[in-house]
Amino acid sequence: MKSTRRIVFAVLCASTVAAAQTAAPARPALPASSALAADPVVGNWRGTLTSTFGVDSPIIITIVRKGDGYAGSTNGLNASSEAALKRVTVNGATMSIEAADDSKLGAVSLTAQLTAEGNTLKGAGTVSVGAQKFDVTLALQRRPRAEAIQPHVEQRIDYFVGRWKYEYLGAEYPPLSPGGRSGTMTFARVGASNFVAGRLEGELFGKPYQEQLSIELDPETNMLAFVEKRPDGVELLSVASWRSPIAITFQTSPVQANGKIYQLRRLMSVMSATAFDVTEEFSVDGGPFKRLGNGHYTKLP
Repeated sequence: MKSTRRIVFAVLCASTVAAAQTAAPARPALPASSALAADPVVGNWRGTLTSTFGVDSPIIITIVRKGDGYAGSTNGLNASSEAALKRVTVNGATMSIEAADDSKLGAVSLTAQLTAEGNTLKGAGTVSVGAQKFDVTLALQRRPRAEAIQPHVEQRIDYFVGRWKYEYLGAEYPPLSPGGRSGTMTFARVGASNFVAGRLEGELFGKPYQEQLSIELDPETNMLAFVEKRPDGVELLSVASWRSPIAITFQTSPVQANGKIYQLRRLMSVMSATAFDVTEEFSVDGGPFKRLGNGHYTKLP
């Protein structure tokens, strides 16, 4: 199977706001309500970014005044390093932002149009990871740093260990996909290594179906190698980046069949320690990628 991946990407942002004291200073600080009325977009905004696939990702955006304009930051589109926003344009309570970062799979960026209303900030935008683009919506609130939403899943090979229930809905498209299927996927760690071996078992068109799987993680770079061996003899090798705790992007090596070259890519959204979603796309002879299917995986007790 090609059970696992779609990419999808993660955008977090961070910052700090000082609270005002009222102990009779010579020039008392403005209360929060006055500050908001004077500048509705400035602050630390924390909430969720939701993809068209229905996957929520934590996001934190910080906006500050800088001279006659505005500046801001994110906690890195790779969720591990803070980066300045490339562009912040404000018109009253409406704001346009652009953030960008680099990854081993190419440029990662977010563009969005947001509107502030009191302590809420909402809008829509686009996330790009390499050549892939995803429409997203954002819903945020002003909250102190202590309430920041943080990823809960560590990038460790043990994340995959165990037995998973899966359901994949997609087209039958040899040699990349045998079609919609469901069943279980089981991984066991091999010794003390960062390698797991596993097997996918399920049902395909009412008949038993199996695949042999293996995953290896490089903990220094958070890069993954994922191998799938199918019963029809097809072997898919994917290389993936797990730099973001909430998303893994896979792209397979090209597969030749019927005089054509096929390639599969996946976005795996890490939703929790016990669940992830997968979106797959395919390309033929270097053409544009098209949707192939979606899968949902849940860890069993």
